[in-house]
Amino acid sequence: MADVVVASAEPNAGVTTIAAGVARVAGVEAAAFEGSLSSAVAANPGARVVLVATATAAVGEVAGQLRATPTAAGVILNRVPERKVAALRAEYETAGAKVLAVVPEDLMLAAPTVGQFADALGASGEFIEENRDRALARPLIASIAADPGQNYYATLDAQTVIVRSDKPDLQLSALNAGARCLAVTGELPVLSYVLDRVREDEIPLIRSPKDTKETMAVLEELFGTAPFAGTEKAERIAALLVGLDVDALRARATNPA
Repeated sequence: MADVVVASAEPNAGVTTIAAGVARVAGVEAAAFEGSLSSAVAANPGARVVLVATATAAVGEVAGQLRATPTAAGVILNRVPERKVAALRAEYETAGAKVLAVVPEDLMLAAPTVGQFADALGASGEFIEENRDRALARPLIASIAADPGQNYYATLDAQTVIVRSDKPDLQLSALNAGARCLAVTGELPVLSYVLDRVREDEIPLIRSPKDTKETMAVLEELFGTAPFAGTEKAERIAALLVGLDVDALRARATNPA
């Protein structure tokens, strides 16, 4: 049985993500529970429960649930805009809720992985399986200009570049600027000198069967909805939970009231 169960104050609050981070940072066995606080308590007798809420949750309702649940350790606020972090924490504390941590909005955690994107597209390509868990942060559609040069991608810190198959120079510029994934749209083959560059650094190349607009639509739909997966994201959420009140969580987990 898990030491800590992470439950949700609202749908899609990110309990799986938070459970992975809590386990890494606090050194406890943490499990995600897709359901209400009361359901989590009933299904996990003896475990301490952490409630996850986003900035849209009703503070009074969350605080009330925590006060009514002796086994609740507190709340972790997830996906909070940076400008609201301090104010939201203060609001919860004023309402009498124990705030264990506040996790800001983060592009990497919201992004799908290479594998999730390729699967959603029904795509083939290079180095997809080896990089299935790599997060597709900072996506960018290649410029329609003939050759914007590498500065275009570097300035925008493009990590994932969606580019047409008839633009090999733009494909190569993106790779040389440090793109971590290339999604090529259109029916033309990828030229050999681009493939050589991809294979040199083992960069995932996704050959989308859709056009650029349709490919971007698939990627946009995955952002914020794709299931939590991969070591890269686990390390990221652990870093964002660096302020987690570990002492309070461990004490509550080992010395229930």
